[in-house]
Amino acid sequence: KSAASSVGNAEDYAEETATSVKFKRSVTLPGCSSPLSLLGTGFREKKFAIIGVKVYAAGYYVNESILSGLSAWTGRSADEIQRDSSLFVSIFQAQAEKSLQIVLVRDVDGKTFWDALDEAISPRIKSPSSEDTTALSTFCCIFQNRPLNKGSVILLTWINTSNMLVSVSSGGLPTNVDATIESGNVTSALFDVFFGDSPVSPTLKSSVANQLAMTLV
Repeated sequence: KSAASSVGNAEDYAEETATSVKFKRSVTLPGCSSPLSLLGTGFREKKFAIIGVKVYAAGYYVNESILSGLSAWTGRSADEIQRDSSLFVSIFQAQAEKSLQIVLVRDVDGKTFWDALDEAISPRIKSPSSEDTTALSTFCCIFQNRPLNKGSVILLTWINTSNMLVSVSSGGLPTNVDATIESGNVTSALFDVFFGDSPVSPTLKSSVANQLAMTLV
């Protein structure tokens, strides 16, 4: 047996190097019909005064069937992929599950976490409908009065373009769904927060682009 297999298969995990958080390469998540595969990792940094503080690590998972719909981008470099918003739009619009796993690397108050997310989502929704407002309020309620300690895990799982499941646990992968967000504008705004032209975690988007460049050959 190889040395790796005796220590619990290091290949089963990918480490986000800046935060040392390990992500499983394949996961079955609450509400998903089949396992999802890790497509990239990154971290979110917030500036306090002039100091950059890492807040969380993130891993992006997709149903592998999505990759077969991206053959038009075969042979592109990671840079080309990263700059091509149409590729990320195609991933978002694919009728298969994808999920963002966020692992906190410091204690954060739930309200603070939501306020930061809302600050990114709301400007991306030009004229919110009542459906959008309800969805944002559902989203907000999940985090109010909830301390998010270091090690807490948040799953944002797109079931399709207008339904997203939110699951939170204080450690380890959540086993159930806390809420369903039903609004195409909110789910696409959230996707844009991470994979649009000015992502909150540039490291995550570039990691996904690198992995796509290696996969689409």
